[in-house]
Amino acid sequence: MENAFLNPNPEKYWRVFYTAPRAEKKCEQRLQERRFEVFLPKRAVIRQWKDRKKKVIEPLFPNYLFAKVDEGERIRVLQTDGIVRCVSFGGRLAQMSEEEIENLRITQNDPLRLEPLHGPLPPRGTKVVVQEGPFRGLRGEVVSHRGETHVVLIVPTIRQAVRINIPAVWAQPVPADAASRR
Repeated sequence: MENAFLNPNPEKYWRVFYTAPRAEKKCEQRLQERRFEVFLPKRAVIRQWKDRKKKVIEPLFPNYLFAKVDEGERIRVLQTDGIVRCVSFGGRLAQMSEEEIENLRITQNDPLRLEPLHGPLPPRGTKVVVQEGPFRGLRGEVVSHRGETHVVLIVPTIRQAVRINIPAVWAQPVPADAASRR
């Protein structure tokens, strides 16, 4: 195998990095300053204090950050203050696909989606693609949670999922042949 440090055009992959608690935004900023391609999905939530409510932006997946790096850059990212480790499962480094990253980027179009569902979604377990609205193009799966039906974006690389509330008319089943290619 060719040494990644000597390869003039090393291949870059979306790697998953685990950060220190509450350090995701600082790590994102530090990596951007060092010119790394980095992605930190965020969500807006309403926090209640005794005297007020406030909308705050927080990481969608606490302690996770994504960076598109080659092997040499991966080592340099690990040397960044606040980065704890590169995530691996079964001894293999976690590698996000471009499709997973794109689906997560689509969720950023409307990080505070509190609209209720309108009408029934396709049956539970159906793979769907969102045809309208800020999540257009997102692919997910219909699931039930506490008696309500939602579209869930499953991110198998990091064993996480995001529940998204959309009007049911926006979700169309993925044709069976397209779903089997995924």
